Amino acid sequence: MIFWRILNNNLHPVQEVSRLGFEEADGLRIPDEYLEAKEFTVMRTCFGLGDWGIISAMPRLLKQKYPNCKVYLPSKILLKKLFGDIQKNWSNFSDPFNTVHDIFENNPYVDGFKDEITGEVFHDHYRVYDKNNKSIPLTKQMLKFWQFEENEYQDYTPELYFSKEEIELGDKIINEHVGNNEFGGLLITNRFESRGGRYDEESNKLLATALLNKCKDLPFFYWTYKPKNQLSLSFKGCLDMRHIDTRVQLYIRSKAKLNIGTHSGFLDCLSRYTKVFQIQRVFPLNHNNVEKNYYVNKENYKKILSYV
Repeated sequence: MIFWRILNNNLHPVQEVSRLGFEEADGLRIPDEYLEAKEFTVMRTCFGLGDWGIISAMPRLLKQKYPNCKVYLPSKILLKKLFGDIQKNWSNFSDPFNTVHDIFENNPYVDGFKDEITGEVFHDHYRVYDKNNKSIPLTKQMLKFWQFEENEYQDYTPELYFSKEEIELGDKIINEHVGNNEFGGLLITNRFESRGGRYDEESNKLLATALLNKCKDLPFFYWTYKPKNQLSLSFKGCLDMRHIDTRVQLYIRSKAKLNIGTHSGFLDCLSRYTKVFQIQRVFPLNHNNVEKNYYVNKENYKKILSYV
């Protein structure tokens, strides 16, 4: 993989590396001069919804540690300029560079989205890792580079801020389909089925079925990669959310009793608000995880069922 530098609105490949970031023992941290200027940019070089979602607490945490600082995000215009050549890597998204807005719109700790950023951007390649533990969440690794102490980034769970209009629409949809009753969220992506042996469809079906059976008659707002009647799963669906705006979907799921699904960034965004049960697909877990989530596999699912 290539370590990138972003300087004055341009992307520069630096060198091929076996792992992004800096080992703890190297002692490398963000320059004091950058912190003293108090004008920060939070940047990712991956553009799935969860890629941005897992670092969504960073603006608040930066403002808590560095009072009176300004925190900016790149706009979709700037991201297109920097990364347009690799846009196809996120082919599941019609506009992958809009995901930064899907996550950070209405966030009171964000001072704006910038089309241009002068100077250096310390993005997600600038992180401090533990060579003996790959599962430390990315947000913690990034904030350690930003000179955070461990006690200063414990509340890093993803966070979302919805507008009055989004809340009103989400509540209206919930009321129309379940009233004041409890409901769940279900998300089954195409990572559920085996494709060239890449995914363990038999295990995925076993785990999803066990989780759904534990929910009995709980109604589900759902998004599935195939029509419900073509899935090898049985559940009580109250609304297919395929054509609902992304942020309204996130709001509805945040109000659910729980969310169940294949491991996806969409669900990673929700664990501050609801229980999230995701069928694990990476062994062992890497930095793209949120510690409050329940990652379900064949070895632990019987224990995890007790939390449903």
